[in-house]
Amino acid sequence: MSRIAVPAVIALAAALLAPLAQAACTYPPEVTIPEGKTATKADMQAASGAVKEYMAKVEDYLACLDKEEADLGEAVTDEQKQLHTSRHNAAVDALNAVAARYNEQVQAFKKAGNQ
Repeated sequence: MSRIAVPAVIALAAALLAPLAQAACTYPPEVTIPEGKTATKADMQAASGAVKEYMAKVEDYLACLDKEEADLGEAVTDEQKQLHTSRHNAAVDALNAVAARYNEQVQAFKKAGNQ
């Protein structure tokens, strides 16, 4: 099984966020997606569930980021707004990468006739 590589944007965002001990939002762990051309139907069904769960956790993460910024109210700085935008965009990019990888493997699964 192959693992989804975390996009460089996520790694950069994580590095920027490391000093922020007060950050309460936790990005969900990576999702493992099987190689479609060799996967079983059960493997692909499990991956589907994992991807759906991951997507829900990313949505929760994004909501947490929004709340975190909203809680700052009028005191929010431009730097904090930039950080929020960077974290948000990195999460959306990672989510899109996982969805694309999963869809590629579903197509490979179907092409291999493993249905």
